[in-house]
Amino acid sequence: MTIMKFIPKITLLLLLLFVHSSQAKGKRRKCPEGAWSEGKIMNTIMSNYTKMLPEAEDSVQVNIEIHVQDMGSLNEISSDFEIDILFTQLWHDSALSFAHLPACKRNITMETRLLPKIWSPNTCMINSKRTTVHASPSENVMVILYENGTVWINHRLSVKSPCNLDLRQFPFDTQTCILIFESYSHNSEEVELHWMEEAVTLMKPIQLPDFDMVHYSTKKETLLYPNGYWDQLQVTFTFKRRYGFYIIQAYVPTYLTIIVSWVSFCMEPKALPARTTVGISSLLALTFQFGNILKNLPRVSYVKAMDVWMLGCISFVFGTMVELAFVCYISRCQNSVRNAERRRERMRNSQVWANGSCRTRSNGYANGGSIISHYHPTSNGNGNNNRQDTPLVTGRGSLHRNGPPSPLNLQMTTFDSEIPLTFDQMRPGSPPPPSGCLARFHPEAVDKFSIVAFPLAFTMFNLVYWWHYLSQTFDQNYQ
Repeated sequence: MTIMKFIPKITLLLLLLFVHSSQAKGKRRKCPEGAWSEGKIMNTIMSNYTKMLPEAEDSVQVNIEIHVQDMGSLNEISSDFEIDILFTQLWHDSALSFAHLPACKRNITMETRLLPKIWSPNTCMINSKRTTVHASPSENVMVILYENGTVWINHRLSVKSPCNLDLRQFPFDTQTCILIFESYSHNSEEVELHWMEEAVTLMKPIQLPDFDMVHYSTKKETLLYPNGYWDQLQVTFTFKRRYGFYIIQAYVPTYLTIIVSWVSFCMEPKALPARTTVGISSLLALTFQFGNILKNLPRVSYVKAMDVWMLGCISFVFGTMVELAFVCYISRCQNSVRNAERRRERMRNSQVWANGSCRTRSNGYANGGSIISHYHPTSNGNGNNNRQDTPLVTGRGSLHRNGPPSPLNLQMTTFDSEIPLTFDQMRPGSPPPPSGCLARFHPEAVDKFSIVAFPLAFTMFNLVYWWHYLSQTFDQNYQ
């Protein structure tokens, strides 16, 4: 029982000792007597230091690493991206060694004002469009000097770097952006650049509004310049576009627009204003959507995946307009045929007949003439006048009359048959009934065919489109 009573007190004592030891480690260690201060060590080093290339049997080995703090948006118009990094350089300069001096610490954090006074490999990002050192409020630069002369410099930079954009697969594309490090002042005979073991470190998951960073890689190259060979370090960031935005803002509206354009197939062929309005509205809507997407992209000369989709949809809407024109043309042809038939029927019924029959050509004309009956009044013994119709043979070019014709007994026949001559045939310059029209097609049948053919063709277009572009997206290897 007595042991159980002392357990809480022992636990509390151990906790107090742990807190005290932690606070003791957090305090700055006081240098012993006789040890030089950091200021005195730096003054001694800098008094005998010359800002020159460090002496070494071989070239100066500079090790580089970067810590990615954050990334900004990737801009397709300017073909660049923004990135915030912690840029670290590490090299050895024997002239800065203070191991022979009585120092109480093995490293010294130098002030940034001393940085211009010591030699540096002058490593720069040669492909950057803009590079700035963060100042919040002072410049974010840290310089550490180790007792053996190793210099460790870290800059917090904001870099705007170019990207190699290839928009052929847009919006299912994958883009790469490159940072290139190179010594601006020294070739590989004087300075060699190397990546550290962990060259790139992500301080947090990188997510952009339109892209996901799916991979990054590093490599080293040696380039030949007029002044010799230069070492070049490259880090490549690979971004995969998030196409959910374009599915919602571009693909779904175009699907709805295409379906709306098919509504005209369900309307009557006579509803020409309504069908025209539906087709033109759909065509304008697709054109507006296409232009709204293209204004946020660079003007490239090759065809993008979005171009294929939008132009294909516009072609289908244009096809509905062509189908409407075809239906209207068929309707006009059929109306022309019906009107001509009605006119012929009307004229056939309005022929002038006398005595209820036509006379034959054999009894009435000679030499290609025509027979016209004339009225000859005669008087009989009772004082009554009798009408007598006597045929008069005339030529084609002239008509000889022996008397006034009877309005009731005017008869005429065709020159080639006994079919009565109509006024339509007698009218000079009268056009023949329309021939060669697509009268055998019916507008309703064309609409029924279109309401099946257009969705099937659009379905085939979708299958080919999505299979082609999505298969390339899934088969990409980022290694």
